[in-house]
Amino acid sequence: MSHLHIPDGILPPIWWVPGYILTAIILVILIKTTKKEDLQRKMPLAGVGAAIMLLGMSVPLGIVPLHLSLAVMVGLIVGPTLGFLVVFVVNVILALFGHGGITVVGLNTLVIGSEVLIGYFLFSQFRKRLSLGKSAGVAALIAILISLTMMVGIIGTTLGLPEILPHDHDDHAHAEDHHDDEDHHHDDDEDHHDDEDHHDDEDHHDDEDHHDDEDHHDDEDHHDDEDHHDDEDHHDDEDHHDEEAHDHDDHDHEHFGDAVQDVNYFFLSGWIALVSMFIVGIGLEVTVTVLMVNFISKIKPDLLN
Repeated sequence: MSHLHIPDGILPPIWWVPGYILTAIILVILIKTTKKEDLQRKMPLAGVGAAIMLLGMSVPLGIVPLHLSLAVMVGLIVGPTLGFLVVFVVNVILALFGHGGITVVGLNTLVIGSEVLIGYFLFSQFRKRLSLGKSAGVAALIAILISLTMMVGIIGTTLGLPEILPHDHDDHAHAEDHHDDEDHHHDDDEDHHDDEDHHDDEDHHDDEDHHDDEDHHDDEDHHDDEDHHDDEDHHDDEDHHDEEAHDHDDHDHEHFGDAVQDVNYFFLSGWIALVSMFIVGIGLEVTVTVLMVNFISKIKPDLLN
């Protein structure tokens, strides 16, 4: 549910490079602090968990435009180390099939892997006071909400708030093409502007040469006036830049509000539809996790130890 469906070339390296670095550090720490016997014992289960996650994250739910990751459930069964490793492998496979870019595998592993680590830790704490089913449900709910918050923070900061809304995966490719078209148009405008500036500079240079030949003293006075005028223009430019930045933020919020109003879910629309989608999606994932934990606790309870 918290998967970043972002193609390559959208996020700058300042975001996805640290994502890979942090993912590698966490994997090394988890592997070194886990007994080899536990890893070998649950390795077959890790393969099953990877298949379940791959299926859940590839097939839409139908009733909501979201996917189940089941990361908490897999983490509870195979443990935090193998669970985090499974998340990494699944994200690599999904990226190879175009379900998100290769560059965001690290960030996706951190976001979805947080469900594994947080869910496992909370489950181990809650099970001391609650039943296994309730412990799994509360742990899954909190972990999913945290991972969703991470996803919203990353997408909202890098791509803008409207990209947070549920949409078709092809929209990202369309957004990338539109972004490239805007860049090409912007480059053409800059080239045209540079040509105009170059022409103006040549005319201005000829005027200055003529003016210097006629009256050198007037040129010095004019130069002082230009310096004073440039200082005023620089101050005005800074004020104008601040106003543009403020207007841009206001535009983003207005655009997000308009995008939310376009969200429809059955007979609902706007914020009610958006909230309902996430409630249904989170509820389904929590329910599946609880049912699987209750089932495993009856047939093979040692897997949850």
